Amino acid sequence: MKKYRLSRDRKTLIVAKDSIVDKHLRFEGSILAGIMATFWGNVEAKEVRLAGRNFVGGDIICERAIVGPKTEFGRIVASGNVVIFPKCKGRCVQADSVIIKEGCVIGAVRANRIIIDGLAKIGQLEGGKIIASREL
Repeated sequence: MKKYRLSRDRKTLIVAKDSIVDKHLRFEGSILAGIMATFWGNVEAKEVRLAGRNFVGGDIICERAIVGPKTEFGRIVASGNVVIFPKCKGRCVQADSVIIKEGCVIGAVRANRIIIDGLAKIGQLEGGKIIASREL
């Protein structure tokens, strides 16, 4: 069941919570998804903002991405910044700058700047500047 609509300024595509999008989704502006939305195809936009507990079966291709907590995704390819909130699971992240919060499990991360904030399981790290911090 697809439930999405355009914002009033027609620059944001809003996907309602509990929606299931079974095809590739491409939009020129921003995509904002509510909690527990499921995307079985790729998600392509200038900016992608996912609330918590989303599932993306395909790739997220964008300039900037904000991935909410407990989201599962395949691959993120971004030309700008990516922020991944706690307890997300993903296969690969490729961007200019990546911030990874506590409890994430990611297969590979490739970026110019990587910030890992807390305990996270990452298979491969490849980057210019890698900062890992854990507050006690």
